[in-house]
Amino acid sequence: MTSGDHDQLFLQRLNDVMQRIAHQGDLHAVEPLMAMTGQLPAHSTLAQLAESFAHMVVKLEAREFELECRIEDLDQTRRELEQANLDPLTNLPNRMIARDRLRQAVADARTRQVQFAVFFLDLDRFKKVNDTLGHAAGDELLVQVTQRLSTCLQEGDTLARLGGDEFLCVLPRCADAASAQAIASQMVAALNQPFPLAAGQADIGTSIGISHFPEHGQTVDELIAFADAGLYEAKHRGRNVWAYSPKQAPLRTG
Repeated sequence: MTSGDHDQLFLQRLNDVMQRIAHQGDLHAVEPLMAMTGQLPAHSTLAQLAESFAHMVVKLEAREFELECRIEDLDQTRRELEQANLDPLTNLPNRMIARDRLRQAVADARTRQVQFAVFFLDLDRFKKVNDTLGHAAGDELLVQVTQRLSTCLQEGDTLARLGGDEFLCVLPRCADAASAQAIASQMVAALNQPFPLAAGQADIGTSIGISHFPEHGQTVDELIAFADAGLYEAKHRGRNVWAYSPKQAPLRTG
């Protein structure tokens, strides 16, 4: 084999290695690349070229490892932040996460030009449970309430505890008023059943205010404010019902 043939074969092998790296991301190809440099005189241009490629791959591998470590650190930080923003009693998202989920729902609905519903609810006669059965019973009740409300929701919905006995529901796939009203009625019925607690039985209920995007608001604050007004309307009507704000003619009240 002539020197020219040997150089041509070497270049072909070098190209094969670089193709593996470029198209398959095979950074381990640096090992045969380094071995190839020893097959030529140190002063050879081809040897220097192969060595340069090998050093480049080593640097790429180091940067890839560093990037993987940073991504892992970011994922861990995200998990810690999410955990910090969960209500410690019910393990539900807190107010901050609820607003963020609602903000995401608004942005998605604007993009897809669809509607969705928001519920603002609190518990009827919850204070009586705390006063007569104790705060531990109140905590136990909130956990059971969370379980019952969750059974009324679909995948992708958000149930958040805002604080005390107040909850917010974001239903991004609830595209019509009839569906929202049916879910609200289901929640009212679910919480109207007795709750067996360690300290005794609790009989409560829930009042729910409903708002729809974009009919009742096109921002997070507008949607929450309209649903909150609906909640107070439900309280005014005798509790244990759902309602819309009287500021705008409702689609249909329960």
